[in-house]
Amino acid sequence: MAGESELTVKKDRVIIVGGGITGLTAALELGQMGKDILLLEKGPFIGGHAANLPCKATDRCLKCNDCLVEEALRQVRENNSPLEVKNYAKVTGIKKNGGNFIITVEPSWCSIDQEKCTDCGACLEACLSSGHQAITHAPSINIHPFYGIRQELCTCLSEGVSPPCISACQEGAITISDKVESFQVQGKGVLLASGFRPYEPEAPNRYGYGHLPNVITTEQADRMLRERGGIFRPSDDDVPKKVAFVQCVGSRDRRLGREYCSRVCCGYSLRMALRMIHTVPDMEITVFYMDVQNFGKDFERYYNEAKQKLRMVRCLPGDFYGWQDHKILVSYFSEVEDKTISEAFDLVILTVGLSPNEQGRALGEEIGLKVNEDGFLVAGEENLKQGVVVAGTAQGPMDVAECICDAKRAALDMKKYIEGI
Repeated sequence: MAGESELTVKKDRVIIVGGGITGLTAALELGQMGKDILLLEKGPFIGGHAANLPCKATDRCLKCNDCLVEEALRQVRENNSPLEVKNYAKVTGIKKNGGNFIITVEPSWCSIDQEKCTDCGACLEACLSSGHQAITHAPSINIHPFYGIRQELCTCLSEGVSPPCISACQEGAITISDKVESFQVQGKGVLLASGFRPYEPEAPNRYGYGHLPNVITTEQADRMLRERGGIFRPSDDDVPKKVAFVQCVGSRDRRLGREYCSRVCCGYSLRMALRMIHTVPDMEITVFYMDVQNFGKDFERYYNEAKQKLRMVRCLPGDFYGWQDHKILVSYFSEVEDKTISEAFDLVILTVGLSPNEQGRALGEEIGLKVNEDGFLVAGEENLKQGVVVAGTAQGPMDVAECICDAKRAALDMKKYIEGI
């Protein structure tokens, strides 16, 4: 564990747990207020899920707000305020000790030192050349280090081989060791921005996800759009001609015990579909939906556009089967034709809901936060009086703009607590 010197911090330090758009925005706001901030991110990169979102603009802006994430990342990189960021830092415990919090951090056994890394890319080349895929690059050029290690894919220790990335790194920035120890940090306040977890259908599931190669989630589609500028079928890398979006996967489903609406999915998938059809005008897109939730700025405008360019079917399909040429046969009831129809699609995109972050929930409960019936954290006035603030999707589904606004609210609440207002 950490020594006493590691627990000696500035008087008004704020610990932010989570480096997504909410945590970054709160950190920037508090930095502008002159507060000392330590941001702890468990993964190799800051930015969270939002950093992987592609711009959905067609011939005009669709107000997806994904560009706001890039702006926040740029500000963090250029930031001169007292903001310290620790990647690969998983928070495993939070305790109140007098007027301060002591946070226990478990570092990853594989990491890249952001102070030493020069973003040269030698580690990525060495990893790929050795037949491994553990080194990856960040989703944005505004993230430093630009390269990171995916712990779940690094097999050097288990295979007993010398990591090629370490010998390739001239700066000595890479650590891969099974001898890492937890450490502790201290702060006057804790801002919990632990975010959400995208729902992932468990196998077996009726969608064929994980079994049929051309059934993917919106999260996977995001990565394709951001990295390749288009959507392709995983089975053969072809551009699909006929695509189905299936809404409310993992939301509003009593059988799964997930009856809440994830709110942001309707607008999100419609923007994505409009972007896809703008790129490939002859693409046929069908959206299977239960209801359309009209949240967000200018929703009516692009919803009307979607109804003109997309085929909207008010029905959630019942069955999905593999078909010839890796197509998916989708069975659904047509209200228009008053009968069950089976229709083949080249690609099916599951619009997955937002799930509570279980690790964040456990940390919240440890410091006295309540959990609502859907599994998200609820913070009250008493928590704020103790120096605990919750922000963003740790409280429930929000879009990027809502997360940014809520982060600013949380930063102001923390400022008032620190200053005793």
